[in-house]
Amino acid sequence: MSEPVNPYATPATVTSMSPAGELPDDAKVRELFERGKNGAAWFYWIAGLSLVNTVLVLSQGGLAFALGLNITMIPDSIAADVALKPEGNLTILVAALVFDAVILGLFVLCGYLSQRRVLPIFALGMVIYLLDGVLGFVLMGFGDLMGIGIHAFALWSMWSGFTAYRELNLLQQRMLTTGVP
Repeated sequence: MSEPVNPYATPATVTSMSPAGELPDDAKVRELFERGKNGAAWFYWIAGLSLVNTVLVLSQGGLAFALGLNITMIPDSIAADVALKPEGNLTILVAALVFDAVILGLFVLCGYLSQRRVLPIFALGMVIYLLDGVLGFVLMGFGDLMGIGIHAFALWSMWSGFTAYRELNLLQQRMLTTGVP
């Protein structure tokens, strides 16, 4: 029975286990780690810019970042329209902020676990972001081509990181299976 892949392995750990000629060189392993880390970091960008979008919507700034989440914009818009008016219901604002905190917390958690090469979480986060993009497409239609394009670019970058980490996991699993020290 083989040992599980170590999600905390560093480039030095992976390359130190490799015999000469069997595995990619150090530069290739480092490139895979860097690509994986960068792909997973998109979850942090999405969460951060979604938080900025929440502040902008609630302050009625009129601007929003296309990279942010569409799903948080819905309760934010409702809260801005209902709760922030004179005699408004602050319960709606609190509910919107709690919803945002849960969703953004999940994206931060996806980023954290993705950078530790937990590939099922990485994939789940990408699917959720894809569904968020579909939601934006349905709500905005073709009128939001920039938002669709930015979602697509972020997903492509995440996919690049996911495939790099998958390659590293397979490489490390092969080394563990063959008994490479």
